[in-house]
Formats: sequence, structure tokens, C-alpha cells
Amino acid sequence: MTKQEKLENLRKLIESNDVCRELKAQATQLVFGSGSTDARVVFIGEAPGKHEDATGEPFVGAAGKFLNEMLASVGLERQDIYITNIVKYRPPDNRDPLPEEKAEFWPYLLKQLSIIQPDIIVTLGRHSGQAFVQDLRISVDHGKAKRMSVTFTDKTVGGKRDDGVQGDDKEQSKTYEDTAKQAPESSTKQSASNLNSASSSAGGQVQMTFVILPLYHPAAALYNGALRQTLLEDFQIVPTLLNEIEKGE
Repeated sequence: MTKQEKLENLRKLIESNDVCRELKAQATQLVFGSGSTDARVVFIGEAPGKHEDATGEPFVGAAGKFLNEMLASVGLERQDIYITNIVKYRPPDNRDPLPEEKAEFWPYLLKQLSIIQPDIIVTLGRHSGQAFVQDLRISVDHGKAKRMSVTFTDKTVGGKRDDGVQGDDKEQSKTYEDTAKQAPESSTKQSASNLNSASSSAGGQVQMTFVILPLYHPAAALYNGALRQTLLEDFQIVPTLLNEIEKGE
């Protein structure tokens, strides 16, 4: 089965399992994700907005246009990356996603990542970043790459979740609501070793290791002009990370 087929099955599973039923009832459609299934970089936002809800595609509004500009600044295009959100239905009135909504979608997001197996996960905004790094302070931690390990039991077909996020070599498994403490900051060279890995055991345990790069949400630049240059500058680390990963440094 191809990655695209696996992702399509996961999309259908989210719908058939009535994930976030109340959100689903008021949304136009599921906004699952789009881009290359072999992407080395996956971008994760918080939730779809009005334009995304209408089109079924993530990041197609004004924030999406700025994201395209950020990609172009390092020689990338949308077709080179994959982009999704934690919550995949639009919250009413574009409110922030609730903790329980993020928690309900969490195992499906992890499954999505385990299929794509990216080298780098770029989190866009506070909600996305804190899903992986609980005590992340976006004003301090933006643009700082960290190596993270995620371990979870693949139980996306109902049942009790057993998933967790771990920083570096800490042996601990946590639920979404008690995700790991912030991993120690790593240099790009430290972050780049053994990144694109995903393994599973007979018990269904899946472990993934990757670099997480927290950034401000592109929409922030629409309301605060000073953040526009910050985002563009932070984004310049992406090709450096990719090169070092490829070299195995």
C-alpha cells in the first residue's frame, strides 16, 4: 500500500470515527492535509480557518500566501512539503481549538506523521508548538530546532490511547495532556543525527525521531509587521537542517 493510500484510509477513518463530532457537525468538511507524501518537511498549524473550511485545503488564505513566500525564500514550493493542522475541522468563529479537541485529534496526527516520516516538523504558532513541547514559549523558542522522540501505540481505530512525546533520551510515555517537558536545546549538528526514523514493535508501539522547529504562525505577521521579518529569518534554518541531516552530521 502506498503512502497516499494509507493517508486516504486515515482520512476516511477520522470521518467514520466521528472525531470531534460537534466540530464536524458545524464544519463544511474535513481539512486533512496536502502536499508531498514523501516530504522531508511537514508543517503543522492549529486548525482550519474560513478559506480552508470552504476549499478543504490547509493554508489557502492570506496566511497561506505568506507561507508560500517563506517557502520561496529558501527555494521550496508547496509541492515539496506536506502541511496539515492538529485539529482538522474549523472551530466556530475561528476560535482557538480547545484542549479536548486537540487531544482527540492527537493520535491521528501522530499516525499521519508515521506514514509520511518527515525529517523536520515545523510547528506554526503556539497551539501547534505546545502540542509537542508543553512549556514552549513561542516568543523565546521560535526558530530554535530541537530533536524530539515520539512514542505511541497505534490505536487510531478507537480504544484507549497510549501516546507520548519525549525529549531526547528520556524514557517516559505520556498522554497528550501531559506531554513531555521541553527538550534541551540542540545545535543543528546535534539535531541532525538519526532523524528520519520510525520503528514499530509487535505490540503496536511506534517510535519516531525528528527535528521540531517552532515558528510563529504566519497569520501573526498579518497583524504584527515586525514578526514578518522574524519569520523569514527563522525560516532560513530549514535548508541548513536538511543539508546536515542528509550528510548525517
